[in-house]
Amino acid sequence: MQKRFVRSVCALGVFGAASAFASTATPLPIPLVAGNWLASGNASFIAKEAFPQGILQVTSESEEGFVALKDQHFDNGTIEFDIKPVGEEMPGIRFHQNDGDTADMLYIRVSPDCPASQDCLQYVPIIKGRVLWDVYPQYQASAPFRENEWNHIRLVISGKRMNVYVNGRTEPSLRVAHLEGEASTGTIAFEGTAYYANLTLAPGVTDGLAPKAPVDLAAGDRRYLVRWQDIEPVSMDTTDHLSLSNMPSSGSRWSPVTADYGGLINLSRFHAPTPKHAPPQVIWLRTTVQSDREQVRHVAVGWLREIWVFADGKPVFSGKNLYNVKGGRKAPDGRLSLENDGFDLPLHKGTNDIVVAIDGNTPDMRGRYGWGFMMRMDRAEGIAEK
Repeated sequence: MQKRFVRSVCALGVFGAASAFASTATPLPIPLVAGNWLASGNASFIAKEAFPQGILQVTSESEEGFVALKDQHFDNGTIEFDIKPVGEEMPGIRFHQNDGDTADMLYIRVSPDCPASQDCLQYVPIIKGRVLWDVYPQYQASAPFRENEWNHIRLVISGKRMNVYVNGRTEPSLRVAHLEGEASTGTIAFEGTAYYANLTLAPGVTDGLAPKAPVDLAAGDRRYLVRWQDIEPVSMDTTDHLSLSNMPSSGSRWSPVTADYGGLINLSRFHAPTPKHAPPQVIWLRTTVQSDREQVRHVAVGWLREIWVFADGKPVFSGKNLYNVKGGRKAPDGRLSLENDGFDLPLHKGTNDIVVAIDGNTPDMRGRYGWGFMMRMDRAEGIAEK
């Protein structure tokens, strides 16, 4: 679907074909003119003397549309642009976008407190149309961002890593150690009510940032429960009083689930959002734990949004992590984290069957955001997950 970058720049009459994909220290200016961008009535292109490449004004709010650069194919390098937000919105830039449902994104939670706020900047993957802002609390940070003024953003993207610099600072305001999106190349798009200007690309310019993510410590840590199987989601009129009797029959087809980086069971990778007024969906998962003796292990658990855990047919934990319900958010602020909660897991000698049921989202957030969980035991001595 994506076409070569050279077609875009040649159409603009700005660069020669030799510029395509070449590593260059000279940033390539990308004109913000209507002919180069795909918009659906949610953008204006403004010519102004002080802005030789033009100004793009996006008038749709976040998640209500984006304005994408045509025929672009960008993977690693540096992206720079200026942004002036309109109101307290959440504008930002998408990259590695293959379609509206697949991209990586950096956005800003605009507020007067942005320089001190720990969620001013946010990196998120967009997977199957889900915006996973609530899955990665480690990828948000404060930044010297100025409300109602022009701000300069510089993204350095190298393989699985990204550094983000704001307003000329020499140290990154945000470091992303593991980009979570499902595409490594794609177009660029702007989203959220703001003015955008002075967009430049420098393909291949990565400031020496290593392309490989750090070693996944969870992958070699036997305390994490990562070998799960699941079945297709089932719709339920209500999840009140959910029990093992609600689990689909033994004839259901179970499939292995591969854990993400960090031991996350990221169900968002496998299931697209549900329609806004559809009944709640629940996924059932199972694993087995082999114990060499009778013992009790404490398990730290993070999840979105409702979860039920059973061990050998008995309930051992249930919890809600409800973002838009007063008092319903688990620390840290309704995001998925091992800080969310914990429970004691009784194990007998031999094979122990662990079952999890998890609801994707509360009705006001139906299926658009994160869905998944992670579990880590306090110790792994005498225990093996099968």
